[in-house]
Amino acid sequence: MSIWRGDSGTPRAAPYIKYPGSLSLPCLFPSWYTLTTMTELPKRRRPNPVFLCSAAFSGDFPLPEGEEYAVFGRSNVGKSSFINHALERQGLARTSRTPGKTALANFYRVDETMVWVDLPGYGYARTSLTERERWSKLLRAYCEGRENLAGIIWLIDIRHPGAGADLEARRWLEKIGLPTFPILTKGDKVSRREEVDHARKAVAALRLLQEPVIYSAQRHASRGRFWERFEQWRRLYKGRRR
Repeated sequence: MSIWRGDSGTPRAAPYIKYPGSLSLPCLFPSWYTLTTMTELPKRRRPNPVFLCSAAFSGDFPLPEGEEYAVFGRSNVGKSSFINHALERQGLARTSRTPGKTALANFYRVDETMVWVDLPGYGYARTSLTERERWSKLLRAYCEGRENLAGIIWLIDIRHPGAGADLEARRWLEKIGLPTFPILTKGDKVSRREEVDHARKAVAALRLLQEPVIYSAQRHASRGRFWERFEQWRRLYKGRRR
């Protein structure tokens, strides 16, 4: 069982706290759960997303507009499918069975207060060195320098908890210090028992600070669960940027 330290500094066994629709994973930060569930959130309106632009280089970024959240993850983790499903707009982000197809930073206005930015996936080697270097510079320029970037929506393949590329990404995310909201994608590809086991492994291996949302673009319930947890997290971390 995981260990967390209370206000007194004394090690204690991490309690199991069940979020609505969650897996009862050990919550290493009970104060986060308490703060986010004390306040009832208003019912969310259906998103009306709009594609804004694409950027190949940092000089192509649009002027800051509201809070931005980067959709970040390994190549072939299902970023485009997640965006289309969560925002209820099929075809908004282009999907492909071939990894590495997202080569630009794509900006989508979700509503009047928020923009999502779909970033190129990391960990894909089947492209030229020049192109990989451009992706790396684009990711760093955006995540390390974008003034209105409020947080990272980090997508992780539930089938591969603790993959090497994700471990490297975790170290970088810790370094830049942005609030990170973890999502385990492709929940429909594993059994219910495997969901629990793989989620616990991901929490331990990637040192996740909160219970991840398990997501499947094939399940409508995933969308509601994501938005409930995301809006709680967003309210908690609002204004707590670097």
